Amino acid sequence: MKSVTTRFATTTMTGLTILSISLALHGTLGAAAPRTLVLNANGLSAVHLGVSESAAYKDLSRLLGRPTVPTTQTPALELCGVSAMTSWHSFSAYFNHQRLVGLSLGPGKQPNGMTSRGLHLGDTLARARLLYGTALRTSGNNGGAWFATSRTGRLDGFLSPSGARGQGSHSRILTIDVGVVGCPAMSP
Repeated sequence: MKSVTTRFATTTMTGLTILSISLALHGTLGAAAPRTLVLNANGLSAVHLGVSESAAYKDLSRLLGRPTVPTTQTPALELCGVSAMTSWHSFSAYFNHQRLVGLSLGPGKQPNGMTSRGLHLGDTLARARLLYGTALRTSGNNGGAWFATSRTGRLDGFLSPSGARGQGSHSRILTIDVGVVGCPAMSP
């Protein structure tokens, strides 16, 4: 017999209530629909920067399943504020002193993710400017990067294409990062 589990959740963001419906399909109906991660300057809606490594790992595993790269010590990045990391396909969590210090989405297609304002991997820089207005800045450093500040922190990431072709309205969002994700030469 096929079973269907339905879960409802509501979230209020800036006066707008969003209803999320998650269906878990078992048996021959197929796998559960992939979740969309929503990143903001504090982390994810379900996992905030600063929580313990064990709590973050547990919550992220509940959301994303078993990691594709188990927690690995990163001694080469300790001076940059990262002592360990783990990944779920193109989504990585960064830890320092057993605390979650950063999250990075992309490049890649799994898991699906976006910012709390609706910016997705692959969106154009023109779309990012529409969503973030004057809070969005760009830089030619590290081959092309974008930054969006808010009262609670900063989102940033890399752009593509970048480098010799330069940044323009058709450049695409390659990564979305929150917090500490490595050394300055490795991150925007």
